[in-house]
Amino acid sequence: MDFSSGRARLKQARLAGDRRELYPHSLQFYLDPPTENVSLVEFESFAVDRLKLLKVVENLGVSYVRSSDSYKTKLGAELRKLKFPYKALAEDDYEARRKDHISHFILRLAYCQSEDLRRWFLQQEMDLLRYRFNELTESLRQKFLEHVNLPFEAISEDLKNELANELCTSTPGMTKVKEQMFYKVGLADAVDLFRARRVFIKDGFAYVPHKEIDAIVLNNYRTKLSKALAACRSAEVGYWRKGGSALCFQLT
Repeated sequence: MDFSSGRARLKQARLAGDRRELYPHSLQFYLDPPTENVSLVEFESFAVDRLKLLKVVENLGVSYVRSSDSYKTKLGAELRKLKFPYKALAEDDYEARRKDHISHFILRLAYCQSEDLRRWFLQQEMDLLRYRFNELTESLRQKFLEHVNLPFEAISEDLKNELANELCTSTPGMTKVKEQMFYKVGLADAVDLFRARRVFIKDGFAYVPHKEIDAIVLNNYRTKLSKALAACRSAEVGYWRKGGSALCFQLT
């Protein structure tokens, strides 16, 4: 990632195209770091805005129940205020998606320096992803799962009706199977639910209700982000100046 304060470099980056193909969806696991030039003004504003957002996520998580309407309303308002995507996948807002992507990586670099910092950053990013994932419609949720290579297939109504009794008795608190969406998930991805006897198993697959699928998605995200933070901390980081006006950053 190359950070430059030169107006000409920023203009050149814009003329090179929006690179919209990099952000087919606004919700992501942040697997690939940015490769474009970023002005120092953007660098600072992106970092400050995301830190403000994560602080709000932290405070709301203490003050409200994360699944409550009040929590969702407050967090949604902050996402809109700071111009981060808040209706995941439904918006075609390249600038918001770009800001979301770059700002995540800026703070990842800042918060990889110690165990406490990594733990804090990981928790807030997971809470943010949980909120955005749960805001998805059924079709957009499926698109996101495909986008992050989680092949969780929503089962058909016919199959759900066929397995209604088993799904009801095997899923704690499940009373209205017809009103709930279930996903066919590989047993390895649902091992925690299996151990807790909270899911129906058949032919090596777990039939997971929508209310539990976010736990599997978040567990997958936690694993990836934890590894990325550890790798980021151990990487060699170099800074240098060029021509007195451009600040460049590189991980090697």
